[in-house]
Amino acid sequence: MLNPSIPEWYAFYIRARHEKKVSAQIQRAGIESFLPLEKKLKKWQDRKKWVETPLFPSYVFTKIAYKSRYDILEVPSVVGIVGFHNEPCPVRQNEIDAIKLLLAHDSSYDVVPGLVQGSCVRICSGPLEGLEAQIAQVRGKERIVISIPALAKSIIMNTTGTMLKMIESRTL
Repeated sequence: MLNPSIPEWYAFYIRARHEKKVSAQIQRAGIESFLPLEKKLKKWQDRKKWVETPLFPSYVFTKIAYKSRYDILEVPSVVGIVGFHNEPCPVRQNEIDAIKLLLAHDSSYDVVPGLVQGSCVRICSGPLEGLEAQIAQVRGKERIVISIPALAKSIIMNTTGTMLKMIESRTL
């Protein structure tokens, strides 16, 4: 059951292309927020430029107690808190840590809609050492999967150059 007094990570739905502005406003208010950004090479007719874009467009993660959610909902461009059946859906700390670790290294990955299920593993070598994730068959190859149930999205990475250790069967 959800304890409204304990701070947890929540995903908030934001108006399109307002993620950076909203994240900055939340941080200025002294509230911990996380906007995962990835660098992409954008091409125009006359030039190319590296641009930081949100990993999950229209979402910002914020660590707050549920009873304080109105502090975030009052920020302009915030549409609502992510949840299912009128219940908020907290994002687990290990999922936030996994996203931060992934973005800290130049790893190749794809964000896909839906949740990909697989066996639980711990990465024992490589740049993502220590990360707990899942391993599943995706497009005919074994891939490392980080699922974010609150957003119904998964991050899929190649397993090349990493050693994996199976973890007892449990959900991450």
